[in-house]
Amino acid sequence: MTTARPDPVAGPWSLDEDLLAAARTSGRPQIAAYPHPDVCAVIGSGGDPWVETRPDRLAADGIPLRRRRGGGCAVVVDPGNLICSLALPAPGIGGITGAFGVISTLMGDALAALGVAGVVQEGVSDLAVAGRKLGGSCIWRTRGLLYYSTTLLVDPDWEAIDRYLPHPPREPGYRAGRPHREFLTSLRELGLPAAPADLASRLAARLAAAEPQLGPISG
Repeated sequence: MTTARPDPVAGPWSLDEDLLAAARTSGRPQIAAYPHPDVCAVIGSGGDPWVETRPDRLAADGIPLRRRRGGGCAVVVDPGNLICSLALPAPGIGGITGAFGVISTLMGDALAALGVAGVVQEGVSDLAVAGRKLGGSCIWRTRGLLYYSTTLLVDPDWEAIDRYLPHPPREPGYRAGRPHREFLTSLRELGLPAAPADLASRLAARLAAAEPQLGPISG
């Protein structure tokens, strides 16, 4: 008889629960942008931590492993990352593909206004510049509500990414087998040297100004 491997995930990634609650209560889109408070690995709702991360190294270094609501492969986040999340009233339970398209365009426009042009959607949900990934995104959908979150690489800990994440078990075609450091880029590398905390307020303001464009999603 085989014994299933224990799930090493310590707990949920739950930083945006207040955002979801506010969207439910107010019936209006809610936007948040903030630096990630600590170093951790975050795995998608259906991901296998033994395949997508290196749990032994995480445990040895005391780095938490968390599970987010949305899908996608594992990422490492740290205070050099900027989290940008939206919670939107949205009729029904579908529309994920269209939502990625609308929100990715808004993110690209907002980043262009801050000085980084050429941010486009690649693969299912990535934000990329010139074929290199700048941010990974996910959507969680429940009846009447859509939650989108992206992790933008501002000035990340590159060594932590290599230490805690193997090559992913699945990848978008544009990655073309490249290792993390050749595939990923950051806002600092793209000429935007501001700290995540400074960028957070500026990005949130840009997205708030674009709230009317969320109408195709929120109805």
